[in-house]
Amino acid sequence: MPDRLLDLALVYGPGFAVCFIGWLSLRLYQGIRDLLRRANRQVDDALAQPVPAAADNQPGTDTDLLDTITAAWNADTRKEAP
Repeated sequence: MPDRLLDLALVYGPGFAVCFIGWLSLRLYQGIRDLLRRANRQVDDALAQPVPAAADNQPGTDTDLLDTITAAWNADTRKEAP
């Protein structure tokens, strides 16, 4: 009986191992593919949502202040006597 079990293991064992490794590889591939699809959907959903407008107290939204700063920056401050 033990010889018969050893013979079965040696004959069918490698084929079973190859099939099991193939099945396991396929399951891992499908799992990774599903994770990547889910991540892609999340990124697409995030990009599809509109960006909310900035509040008035955020930098760069006060146009009067920006105009004042621009005018001060570009002002000719050199006073040269001809």
